[in-house]
Amino acid sequence: MAAKAMEDMSTTNTENEDPVEQQEESERDPDKFTVRLNGQKDLEQRLREFKAACDAHEKHARKRRRRRYYHMGLVAKVVMETTHDELRRMLEHGTLTFHVDMVAFKPDELATIMETLNIAISAHADERELRTATGLAAEINGDCCRVGRLRNNCTTMLARGAVLTLTTDVAYRYAGFREIVYVINLHAYLSSIRLNDVLLIGREVRCRVVKTLHEALAVLIIDAGLLSSYDFIELPRQCNALAPEMYAELFTSDLERAASLNAHYVVMPKIRCKSFLRSLSMAIKANYEFKLIGCIDFEYVRNNMLDLLGIIKLLDYIWIPDMFSVNCCVYNYIMEDALPIAHCQKKPVIGTVPLERCNDFKRFELHEFLWKIDAIHMQKSPWCNKYPLIVKKLMPIRDYRVGVVQNQQQVKSILTSYQTIINFIIRTISTIECQAIFVFTKCENASVALARSEIYCPVYMMMPLLEDDDEATVRCKFDLARALHLRRNMHPVIYTPDLNECGYSPIEFGVDYMRRKGCLEVGDFVVTLEVGKEEDENVVLGIGEDVCILRAFYVAPVFNCEKFKYGT
Repeated sequence: MAAKAMEDMSTTNTENEDPVEQQEESERDPDKFTVRLNGQKDLEQRLREFKAACDAHEKHARKRRRRRYYHMGLVAKVVMETTHDELRRMLEHGTLTFHVDMVAFKPDELATIMETLNIAISAHADERELRTATGLAAEINGDCCRVGRLRNNCTTMLARGAVLTLTTDVAYRYAGFREIVYVINLHAYLSSIRLNDVLLIGREVRCRVVKTLHEALAVLIIDAGLLSSYDFIELPRQCNALAPEMYAELFTSDLERAASLNAHYVVMPKIRCKSFLRSLSMAIKANYEFKLIGCIDFEYVRNNMLDLLGIIKLLDYIWIPDMFSVNCCVYNYIMEDALPIAHCQKKPVIGTVPLERCNDFKRFELHEFLWKIDAIHMQKSPWCNKYPLIVKKLMPIRDYRVGVVQNQQQVKSILTSYQTIINFIIRTISTIECQAIFVFTKCENASVALARSEIYCPVYMMMPLLEDDDEATVRCKFDLARALHLRRNMHPVIYTPDLNECGYSPIEFGVDYMRRKGCLEVGDFVVTLEVGKEEDENVVLGIGEDVCILRAFYVAPVFNCEKFKYGT
């Protein structure tokens, strides 16, 4: 009873103590804390602010994840319907190589296209701080036979049993009819065509030769079908019908027109004849500075067992325009033979993705074909009158922690030439998520080494234009930038000394510039590499006795004094 009385007395004394003393005692206790809320409204307001902050952080994180997607090179085909705004949008989204078909347009139409393209490029260059290196790919006719333009550029239906005249009269070049059409390069093949030969016009029309004249052919339609302007004509013995002395006559005028347009690439369609391609390649190397983009007729090469390796060796780039519309045998031939040879010969591959609408990209974005090419060729959709890939140019990441190469031999080749670079980067990105790689090099082989392996972050190639650079050096840097535009993941950064106000080194300028543009944030992990240079016989990594200088670091916060350095 006494103990109980003492306990009650203790409780009474505690209740009679001053509440201020209890509060001070609780504040002095490190194991206790007090939360003060000004009512239910204050609590709800804080919860709303907390939820808004969480949503903003999640939205920003999703945006950063999208930036970790690797970019592919983009090539856009420019036509008469391409508007100035579409060209500006493509330039803003990284499309810096444009394809123009010199065969399918009249001279005045081609001049209009080039004027629109040059105006858009000039306006885009004036708005950018960095220099822009754009490339023009001009498509020539080569040794192909193609139908000229039909009247009003319309498609016509050829009925079975009808007679069609194929003429070499230039008067029908842009005004063909259902009864008579002009055929480009037909004069070179007239002597090799015989009666009862079967010709194929486009994909549908089959016809038989019933009359041969000095300047024309009369053919009888066997299989009816649609006839469109500039359809290809398949002639018998076309690959071997031409005499070697006729080669220069077919491509000399085309190369002169491409040179007058200041083109950087020449596109050769429907490659079948290796000897003609060799003659064209030798003429380009002797008289011009073009790079040759070839569109190989894989079905013809496979059926006739032609020298695919020899053809690919003569090309600088390979373009596959109909990957998704070929039969199974040709598809396997391309995937198992053509693409491995192209990777082995270090030839970049350009592939066309057939899109009619922007949403169609979801059908192809996980296709294995896109993991094997370097650049995507896009063209204006006739269905929606747009370029669907303007905003759909990002490829999803399968696993950014895995470095993927084609086979062991390619790994051996890469590691033999660039062992320090590739080992370091693959080892780094396999453990830590890398946001960017900055490289300063004057060697083209070292520049494209990173493009041969799957690295899922942008690679910025720093190319400063120095005051003492001569014309040849500046031209070499712009040519390298154009070549990198057709490689996956590569982003050349060309800048002049007036942008480098603080006198940064190329790597420091790149990191600082990309941070100002919002590409990098505080805490991002980046890898820097400097420098690789090329000698006559091999590639030397480093300067003098030094090895290749590699640095990996997290982007540091901006100092308070630097926040106002650029006036922002």
